Amino acid sequence: MPKILNNNDRPKQTILMVLALCVITAIAYAQVGSFDFINFDDNKYVSDNSHVQTGLSWENIKWSFGFSDSALEFYWHPLTWLSLMLDVEVFGLHAGGSHIVNVIFHALNALFLFLVLKQMTGAFWRSAFVALLFAVHPLNVESVAWISERKNVLSTFFWMLCMLAYTAYAKTPDVKKYLLIFLPFILGLLAKPMLVTLPFVFLLLDAWPLKRFSMVTETMSDQASADGPFFPTKPLKWLILEKIPFIAISICSVGVSIFSVHQTSQIIPETIAPVTLRISNAVVVYVKYLGKLFWPHDMAIFYPFPESIPAWQVILAAMALSAVTIATLLLLKKAPYLIVGWLWYLGTLFPLIGVFQHGRWPEMADRWVYIPAIGLFMVLAWGASDLLKKFRVPWTVTASAAAFITAGLTLITVNQVAFWQNSKTIFAHTLAVTENNWVAHYNYGYAMREEGNLKQMITHYKMALAIKPCRAEIHNDLGTAFGQLGRTKQAIHHFKQAISYHNPAYHSTSDRAAAYYNLANAYAVKGMKNKAIQYFKTAQSLSPNYPKASDIRALISRL
Repeated sequence: MPKILNNNDRPKQTILMVLALCVITAIAYAQVGSFDFINFDDNKYVSDNSHVQTGLSWENIKWSFGFSDSALEFYWHPLTWLSLMLDVEVFGLHAGGSHIVNVIFHALNALFLFLVLKQMTGAFWRSAFVALLFAVHPLNVESVAWISERKNVLSTFFWMLCMLAYTAYAKTPDVKKYLLIFLPFILGLLAKPMLVTLPFVFLLLDAWPLKRFSMVTETMSDQASADGPFFPTKPLKWLILEKIPFIAISICSVGVSIFSVHQTSQIIPETIAPVTLRISNAVVVYVKYLGKLFWPHDMAIFYPFPESIPAWQVILAAMALSAVTIATLLLLKKAPYLIVGWLWYLGTLFPLIGVFQHGRWPEMADRWVYIPAIGLFMVLAWGASDLLKKFRVPWTVTASAAAFITAGLTLITVNQVAFWQNSKTIFAHTLAVTENNWVAHYNYGYAMREEGNLKQMITHYKMALAIKPCRAEIHNDLGTAFGQLGRTKQAIHHFKQAISYHNPAYHSTSDRAAAYYNLANAYAVKGMKNKAIQYFKTAQSLSPNYPKASDIRALISRL
């Protein structure tokens, strides 16, 4: 490879690579400007959220930072709410504008990733390849093409700024540069608590590529980037102490997140998802993510959590993870990037792996590897480079292979992005690539309802109930559909089922009030005034959003 390719001082090439990253990201996600909101979380984040819909105001800012049930619908992330409100100020309720903002953040994340790796390692092309993989890998489509995942791309934006600030501090340590790291760190936590693992990533980076403490001897990769930046060494004890303030802030963030999910009763109880099953799923899913990273296929918006997992799958997955870990340790001196990238993957994914669950926790989610995959991309870039040099493969062949991989992933991404056009397309695709998926049936049915196709809606709602009969919201919506079709008896049955299946772990008090209100309406249609008034009163006692009993009596008297 020509010497110029190992030279870190290349401003023109850097500018060209930054432009290339922006262009290739724009090509991969060019379709999203015409996409709609989807009926899974986008409604709660934007399209049905009265606070976000009215844009930035003092009241809405207070709501964003507050601890009301509606603000904590998912968990505490005030900066994400403010970002979506700003979208409304700029674009109104045009979904395409919010989609484009997500793409912009993703492009910035890719180019910052390139710049920070280049500054840390001095390895221009390997850093560029990592950034290209990040920009166009199909597993990242969910984080970019889903408006509700603004929290993911936004928090990662601040993650990258933290890494840039940390690199500057590590090169020439001083108090001002150290304090500067805290600003993007705190802002990132306000967007999503994903950054709680970043202090531990800093320690990994101290080992390699910054080499701020002596962990390994010189390697082939070190020699290849010998003209790269130098970072002063520090005692390991000092480097750990250096991270303690960040860890303390992370602990506070975790505490707020736990409080928020408890506040809205989103914790999944042991009776529904036993800890042993969660741990077994976590072990298997670590390996499944590896499979999707190397062979991206059958990607879905929701993967149903398994009822059980065969013991042989858990054993084989555990053996595979152990084997990789042992291999990276054995190669520690020759290739330190292997253990760093592998621990990056294992560690940053751990908070999301499913041991602790809340809400509709799936088996896995593509969006959860948005940051963890970076560690594996680093392993691939540096590992492939070392192997190709060992076998003296011409740099033209290497460049051609990298271009081929990038182009192939871009084509798959373009195809995957198309499924996110609207609720109907994404859930039709999810039904095609998953089995026994009650969420996909429910949300596809809801899309049919929005199109006015009540028969298709009822068909898919019944399929959802066959898989998950205890979901109150499905019974409530099904009762509404039967009511619209004039089948009042069936409507009453499903409204009663919705009330009996109410579970605080899944459903809010307002959901229960809605079921009582709908049941009251059904009885009013049947002319059963006393029962109607009884259930209207119950709905009103549960939620002030419903009419007072005196108003209901006046209404019923006119029936």
